[in-house]
Amino acid sequence: MLTWLMTRLSRAGVRSRRGKMQLGDLGRLARSGPAVWILTQEKARLNYLAAKEEYERRRSRRAYKRLTDHLLQLQSTNAIITSLINEHFLERALVSAPPAEARRSA
Repeated sequence: MLTWLMTRLSRAGVRSRRGKMQLGDLGRLARSGPAVWILTQEKARLNYLAAKEEYERRRSRRAYKRLTDHLLQLQSTNAIITSLINEHFLERALVSAPPAEARRSA
């Protein structure tokens, strides 16, 4: 079965969806500074807490869906912001580090 599937796929070819992605808000967020990143993270956290309070009051399907949507948004925002902060500090460390030749000659 697996051999048939691989043969079928190789004959048909594989279409890649690679290309330029429109990042929109994510691109603007990446170009901004650490203060904006932290504020964005805090806004996502406050949105989640508001949705959680609403769910605790109402216990409806709509409130549950809103809660899970905001939880997913918070988790993805945390992952993106963490990645941006790590990249920012890595760039700063590379810029402030002395060149390799200067370290060897000292």
